[in-house]
Amino acid sequence: MTATTLSVEVEGADEVALALRRIGADVHDLKPVMSDVGDYLKDFFAGEVFASRGGVIGHPWARLSPVYAAQKARKYAGRGVLVATGEMQRSFISNAAPMQVEITNTARHFVYHQSDAARRILPYRPMMDVRSGDTRYDRIVEMLVAHVAKAIKENT
Repeated sequence: MTATTLSVEVEGADEVALALRRIGADVHDLKPVMSDVGDYLKDFFAGEVFASRGGVIGHPWARLSPVYAAQKARKYAGRGVLVATGEMQRSFISNAAPMQVEITNTARHFVYHQSDAARRILPYRPMMDVRSGDTRYDRIVEMLVAHVAKAIKENT
């Protein structure tokens, strides 16, 4: 099942912190870089995912039904899939902690589009996905490594 909250967490945080302390770098609070990761992902989900209609995360969104497309064209002319008022696109939030960041979307309908639960009417149109080896994952790792490398340099 696709989660409605995405969490990026440093695994083995205690072991990493201990190893870094041994070389003189005290990295026990990654909240600043976790906040940056949250901002990066919020911008990506609200920007590239919507612009590509899910294609950039490997989940192209289904077209609107002909009936709904006609209704939407009358009320929200020129607006893309999942963009009527723009609320869903603007509602990504993140909450950074010392060793993790959680990203979700506060729009009321988000959970229905993001969930891959069985459905009959509303198509699966996920907006958040990060997998090991994809560009976003690699960028997150780069951000974390740069932060830790800076801490090591400043403390050695």
